[in-house]
Amino acid sequence: MFEMLDRPTARTFLIDGRDMDDADRPLPWLLPLYYTPLAPGQEQQRILIISSPTWVRETIHDLHARRFANVNDWSSLLPGANPDEVVSILTRRRQRR
Repeated sequence: MFEMLDRPTARTFLIDGRDMDDADRPLPWLLPLYYTPLAPGQEQQRILIISSPTWVRETIHDLHARRFANVNDWSSLLPGANPDEVVSILTRRRQRR
C-alpha cells in the first residue's frame, strides 16, 4: 500500500550515487516517498521497478500472478530519471522478527 501524509516529504536520490559539486552533474532524481512513522517494532521494505511503462506494468502483473503482491499495492507510474522510463514502488510493513 502506498502511504501518504498531510505534509509529504520527498527524498532525493542522485542518479550516479555521488554528491558532486560541479555544475555539469545530473539533476537529482526526486521520488515522492511519502513517509508515515513506523509503529514500535515495525520495519519497512520498499521495492522499486524501473523500466519502460510497458515492462513495469508487465512485471507488476507477473508478480501478481505469482502471488507476490496485489496489482493495487504498487504506486502509480512515476517519471524516471531517464527519458521513456518510469518507476513504481511497493511498500510493505511488518513486525520485526
